[in-house]
Amino acid sequence: MVAVVAAIGVTAVLLRPAGQGGGGVRVAGSTTPTTRPAPAGPLPGWETIPIDEAVCDRNPSSHVPGTPPDSLLPRAVVEPAFTGAVQAVTGPVASATRATWESYSAKLDGPSGYLEVEVPMDNGNGQLQLEVRVYGGTPVAMAGASLYFYGECLPPARHVLADGTVLQLHQVHPGNPQQPVQHLRIYRPDGREYILTAAGWSEADLVPTGGGAFTIAGGRGKLPTTGAQLAEIATRLVTNLG
Repeated sequence: MVAVVAAIGVTAVLLRPAGQGGGGVRVAGSTTPTTRPAPAGPLPGWETIPIDEAVCDRNPSSHVPGTPPDSLLPRAVVEPAFTGAVQAVTGPVASATRATWESYSAKLDGPSGYLEVEVPMDNGNGQLQLEVRVYGGTPVAMAGASLYFYGECLPPARHVLADGTVLQLHQVHPGNPQQPVQHLRIYRPDGREYILTAAGWSEADLVPTGGGAFTIAGGRGKLPTTGAQLAEIATRLVTNLG
């Protein structure tokens, strides 16, 4: 099942399906289908990246040798770049509803940032989330190492920009249909990684379970963006960051 980083209050926590260890937000009632969805066709200008089904379920290490940068871009730069990209694609949204910016995260052993906005849909709000990290190695190497990060064994689509930035769009995770989630990972040549997540739930669906953890009850049953829209937000975010 999928790991999604979310920020609750002043601490970034990990979204986990029920039954996995650790604190954070647990996805309620997730199920695993007996068959995998057929691969989606790539977006125009994007390439479908083949996967090795012999290893994909094992979630191989995504570590790539290299020296990451010491810091993120300032939140004052990233937040308007993110919200501006979202607004350009989905329409007006408020400023980030959740935000954390840490110079050092023990979980990641490096700097960490998180931003979240809620996007109105016809049956309630969904979320667009942005996690910011650093990495070592090249964008292409890191994109290759993260093919199996979410364990869904579905081939992602990839697009390489003129400056060497790699965008990698993963398919909608085949978990709980009431709480769909889709990720797009951005690897920039400066060693900074941006993980965009479209989530089919909102703050109103979070139920405290004690100890600062939450579970997700309910959901919209759909995402606030299509894959093409998520790709457009990612492209605009890169442009806005400069």
